[in-house]
Amino acid sequence: MMSNRGLDRRGFVTLLFVGTLVPIAGHAEGRLITDCRGRSVSVGSASRIACIGGTITETLYQLGVSERIVAVDTTSTWPKEALKERKSLGYMRAISSEGVLSVRPDLILAMNASGPADAMDQLVASGIPVVFVDSTSSPDAILKRTRFLAKAVGREQAGEEMCRDIQAHFDALEQWRATHSGTPRVLFVMRMTNNRPLVAGQGTAADAVIRLAGGINVGANLQGYKLLNTESLVTLRPDIILTMSQGGAEIRQALLSDPGFSMTPAGQKKAIVEMEGERLLGFGPRTPEAALDLAHMMVNAGKPV
Repeated sequence: MMSNRGLDRRGFVTLLFVGTLVPIAGHAEGRLITDCRGRSVSVGSASRIACIGGTITETLYQLGVSERIVAVDTTSTWPKEALKERKSLGYMRAISSEGVLSVRPDLILAMNASGPADAMDQLVASGIPVVFVDSTSSPDAILKRTRFLAKAVGREQAGEEMCRDIQAHFDALEQWRATHSGTPRVLFVMRMTNNRPLVAGQGTAADAVIRLAGGINVGANLQGYKLLNTESLVTLRPDIILTMSQGGAEIRQALLSDPGFSMTPAGQKKAIVEMEGERLLGFGPRTPEAALDLAHMMVNAGKPV
């Protein structure tokens, strides 16, 4: 077992062994990157990149460096070929350092929320450049993240072109919202736990995307993700329930079977909408289009098909 935020003897030996497989000489002569944790990291050729976070993978594909990616995590659902053609590292919050090092990366790009912490510490200790990427959920953060990743892989011009395209889609979203004044009350349900919904409060990507699409997050008085009982669900009176398409059918069935949910405006209209999780919550290059699609979905939620 690993000691808390450290390495045991076996893990340390493993890292040393795997680390010898990766040519790290010359890193000091590469681009110097300051990551979101304030660490200065020297990035070399970055010809074997391990991506931990779907937003990173999606951005690198659009930057035109997909051939340099050797492994991705399971949140890398877009483009679809990423998980089919690259080695899977597992879920971004349950990463194995040995699994990452086994693909012999010369650069590890990880969303700041990646974990567990011990595994991230082991990767940093391996000597391979590890760059942590800010995971803030906002339009400005998307543009900054795109430029940051473009610099990390030496594709600054492509990054600027991407940012212009992203901004144009944000402008289109803003124009649409300017002509549609409705502000539906939305509740995002991550999953059901013992027939209770786990819902999004403030400080979550779900809260940010609901507001971006022109809705009101009725869970905004909560912090992070919280389980609700029936009385709380009724009190919040959501007009619309938002879920990810992954697990969406199970959530829909559970809610429609709940007598309390039927007392809410969303329950009375059966207004439940869903979207693929990474597209909805990833806050990557597709976010402005996803938010506009969500805005359209909210307008039509509960209406006869």
